[in-house]
Amino acid sequence: MKINSVTIVGGGSAGWMTAALLSKYSNIKITLVESDNIKTVGVGESTLQLFDRLLNRLHLYDDKEWMPKCNATYKTSIAFKNWRDGRGERFQYPFGDLDFGTYKSSPSQFFELQSEYGRDLYPFEEFARFCNHKTFLTEKSKLTSSPSFSLCNFNIKNDTSYHIDADLFGEYLKNELCIPNGVKHIIGEVEDVQLKSNGDISHLVINNNQTIYSDLFVDCTGFKSLLLEKHLNVPFISFNKQLFNDKAIAVRTPYLNRELEMITYTDCVAMSAGWIWNIPLWHRMGRGYCYSSKYINESEAEVEFKNYLKEIYPSDIVEKFELKHINIKHGKHKVSWKNNCVAIGLSYGFVEPLESTGLVTSHELSNLLCDAILRRDGFISSYDVDYFNDCANDMMNLYKNLVLTHYTLTQRTDTEYWRDCAKVNMDSQHIKNIHYLDIHTASPSPRNDGYIFISTGLGLSPLNDAFLSEPHGFPRTENLDILHENWQGHKKIIEEWIDNQPTHYQYLKDNIYC
Repeated sequence: MKINSVTIVGGGSAGWMTAALLSKYSNIKITLVESDNIKTVGVGESTLQLFDRLLNRLHLYDDKEWMPKCNATYKTSIAFKNWRDGRGERFQYPFGDLDFGTYKSSPSQFFELQSEYGRDLYPFEEFARFCNHKTFLTEKSKLTSSPSFSLCNFNIKNDTSYHIDADLFGEYLKNELCIPNGVKHIIGEVEDVQLKSNGDISHLVINNNQTIYSDLFVDCTGFKSLLLEKHLNVPFISFNKQLFNDKAIAVRTPYLNRELEMITYTDCVAMSAGWIWNIPLWHRMGRGYCYSSKYINESEAEVEFKNYLKEIYPSDIVEKFELKHINIKHGKHKVSWKNNCVAIGLSYGFVEPLESTGLVTSHELSNLLCDAILRRDGFISSYDVDYFNDCANDMMNLYKNLVLTHYTLTQRTDTEYWRDCAKVNMDSQHIKNIHYLDIHTASPSPRNDGYIFISTGLGLSPLNDAFLSEPHGFPRTENLDILHENWQGHKKIIEEWIDNQPTHYQYLKDNIYC
């Protein structure tokens, strides 16, 4: 198949990201069709560091160029409150490389210190600080672009991602990149999809019987998956046996004090039957309750969510908030690319909002599609399709398993929801990924570093007291007291330095929104 034209059905961030990439790097004819009747949630989107790859490919190197148009803020971590045992604990999953220098050599040393000095001095929350000093900046919501401080090697370009208004980001890509690059934008409803005898899509029929022919069709129609599922009949594989959350309530809320409330992390707070997200944008907060309808009904979820909000806002203000109810379809289709149709975004699959997996799979599949078309000047064979589908499938399984870790490792037993989460059977490969420290070498696995912070934050210690006291051949740290003294001393120096850095709000005001 030779691709000379592409029609994208559906706008939003998935559609416009795909259009932006294809229009920047190819000369093919690109059309994007979207309905003006689609209502988006628009409460704010949390991104991962892979988002930088999209920005770089689009040559959006200057944050000041695009962030103000998307109400964007910086993100340095993901925080989890009440996930381990529900007693108010909060641990971080920070961005950036691990910090080890002259006196620290391995994450395993933290567990030696924990065993020797106890969990009051070395709680599981301390692990992120010990292994990634940028955690100290995150916990105080401070930012800096000053030259690196030796004990906190923070680089604002390499160690951050973003919180964005995804709807505004889509509009920005449309107006600043896609339309200037020649993308044809059509507002209309797809009334019919005509197929060829071989199963390919022949053309679309939109309002007023207008027909649109194309070599390749990209389905960005969200959960309804208009092309891939409804017309090409690709089966959907649900994740509901492992992931329970199938509903969400979302709301836009104001700041009461932006300087204090504009955190640098996505704050995820565990509740009785799910969790609440808190995402700081420049002009407001985006919040929501992601929950399972099996354990709590819509009215009960609203009450619990409002009670949470009333801890932040006066009751009369909370009662005036406009709550939006969302159905979540978690799972994936058997393939993302069938015949001459590719599904990107929710139309292919979705895990759940945790770990920002929705947007990351969208822009990574957009990147893969762009690469496939450019690889041989638009020529696509079964190899390209199979490779794309394998990558899409692996990506979705990776994020499903990463999200699953948060639930299966919980120690909460206070509600049926959390008790059942701990009973979920994991994929065998996922179990191996969680065991990130080899018991003989205690070295970090080359697999996803996220497992290190998440599993430890949830209280999974690979080196327990019994293991440390027995002669298993574990390479113990000599002079553990010196390691302890160095760390406690350096913590104070780091904290003093951070106290003199600007808040997240002040940094944005001085450098981005000035």
